[in-house]
Amino acid sequence: MATGTFRGFVCVTIAPSIRVFLGEFAAGARQVFPMFRFVPSDNLHITLQFLGNDVERAMIPILLDAIGQSVTHITPFDLCLESASAFPARGRPRVLYVRTGEGSRQLAELARSVRSGLSALGFKEDKPFQPHITLARRQRGADTAGSVNERDLWEKAFSLRCESGLCWRVSEVFLMESTLSPAGAVYSELGRVALSGRR
Repeated sequence: MATGTFRGFVCVTIAPSIRVFLGEFAAGARQVFPMFRFVPSDNLHITLQFLGNDVERAMIPILLDAIGQSVTHITPFDLCLESASAFPARGRPRVLYVRTGEGSRQLAELARSVRSGLSALGFKEDKPFQPHITLARRQRGADTAGSVNERDLWEKAFSLRCESGLCWRVSEVFLMESTLSPAGAVYSELGRVALSGRR
């Protein structure tokens, strides 16, 4: 049963064909990176802003209106996968991800606009936006000794699988709820805003 608050974030989604590609890649990568928990392909997205763990449900229409007002000048754009990397930039990887290439400038502009619109409602983001799709996180308690070449293995594995034309059209922004469970997060759409490009 829904409570009076929710754990939420704002994101853009990923086209089904790209989800399939990343899901197939992850299925093979699991064998090489057993110490990581891979994100189910249905949950793949690009976060524009995390809103927090206790957002009032009464804020949903206000949030959607603020998002809508903040993106009126942005038109739909194509976004493409580029290469794989890991967070942090140095040391043992904790997060394995794929960065975006073409369309990243428009994506960053979209993120800035959304964050600016939501800041007026008191939502602050303390981490700078980095255009990426998280594919896996190191499991808690997993052996941190791991392979000394984890980052290189990850980047090479993806470059061997990556093909040209891995692009999709970004035309909407989504407000999502994230419900945490022992099996992982479950995401539910709370609303969406279309990118119309009106000025």
